[in-house]
Amino acid sequence: MELATAARRKTAPKAKKSVGKAAARKKTAPAAKKAAAKKAPAKKAAARKAAPRAKSAAQPASEDAVSVLEAALRSHARQRDLVSAGKEKDQLLRSLIPLYLAKSLDVEITSGTTSRFWSGLGVTYAAPNAAKALRLHAGYAQDTKKGKAITAKGVRYVEDALGQSAKG
Repeated sequence: MELATAARRKTAPKAKKSVGKAAARKKTAPAAKKAAAKKAPAKKAAARKAAPRAKSAAQPASEDAVSVLEAALRSHARQRDLVSAGKEKDQLLRSLIPLYLAKSLDVEITSGTTSRFWSGLGVTYAAPNAAKALRLHAGYAQDTKKGKAITAKGVRYVEDALGQSAKG
């Protein structure tokens, strides 16, 4: 009988170990889920790090748009009037002048492009203000596939402002 109880003792701990392994597996399953959950934010962080690279790849296109607008301004007959009108506090006019310069050009004009255009001329004009001015004054610009485009009403507004600045 002693052999039988000794055999049982040897098998009993093994049985407990196998139960222990199963229990350990159950305990590690939530731990594995937690580890996977921790890896998910790491993937999101990597995606966020990759996102600025995508923006910087898109930024040269907007920089090209700004350089095209600056070239159009330099070649415009009323360059000084356009710049002095843009230095006024009329946000609608500040938003429309880049659209006015780009009306015959094939370039995408966004609020960010407008902001960078004015910062190149020494005028502080935030992109949200440019977008808001066009949004609040309906009819001066319209949405196109290439961003915003000036309408006939917007052209009249800019030319009227240029006429007033030439008189004053």
